[in-house]
Amino acid sequence: MKKNIACLTLLLSCFFLSCEKEEEFKIPVDVSFAVDMQREQATGSGLRFTEGHAVLSSFEFEGDREQAESVHFEKEYGQGLYIPFSPNQAPGELKFQVPQGSYRRIAISFETAEGDEEEESGGSGLVVKGVYRTGSGSELPLLFELSSSGEFETVAKSVSGGSQVVLKREAPASATIRLNPLYWFQAVPSSSLDNAEVFEVNGVATILINEEANEHIYEIVVSRLGKGAETVFTY
Repeated sequence: MKKNIACLTLLLSCFFLSCEKEEEFKIPVDVSFAVDMQREQATGSGLRFTEGHAVLSSFEFEGDREQAESVHFEKEYGQGLYIPFSPNQAPGELKFQVPQGSYRRIAISFETAEGDEEEESGGSGLVVKGVYRTGSGSELPLLFELSSSGEFETVAKSVSGGSQVVLKREAPASATIRLNPLYWFQAVPSSSLDNAEVFEVNGVATILINEEANEHIYEIVVSRLGKGAETVFTY
């Protein structure tokens, strides 16, 4: 009889510990996302990028946890979410509560809105500005505009570079999604940029690249848009 009671007590203890642990993994952690871009000039490249913005139509989080079930959520932005590229600006619409735990893999996906000439964003879901130094040594502003929607996906990593990301309730986390326009333009021959058609943009001679201007360069860049991005978590 005493043996049965001891077994029952042990089973109940395990049950309550299991429930307690299960509840523990439901506790949310505040996570803020910012969007930025690589600005460093690549060795031997005449390109450097200075600023830009994106207009998001959706944002998706998929996380595979070691101790508990996977986490998935998606947010739609019907009017478009305007985000200037900056590591220090995390808009309220990209702040989420994510269940704590040790994540083996976190995939972040988002889609940029289709361009609308009547919108404040200037009619493009993605805009990147920079400067190009031509073969003759002169510098020209460069403006890339994506009017169609674009899809991006990154696998997150910790600040140390590993794929495991640990979220704890006592340590609010932030993550920076960093796009890589240098990678997008890597396949564009310098001769194409040297010979690109120049347009007046706000009274300034500019290498304009979009669906209607310098289309051959635009097609190369668009074919690489979904690659080269990264998401890094910090605490």
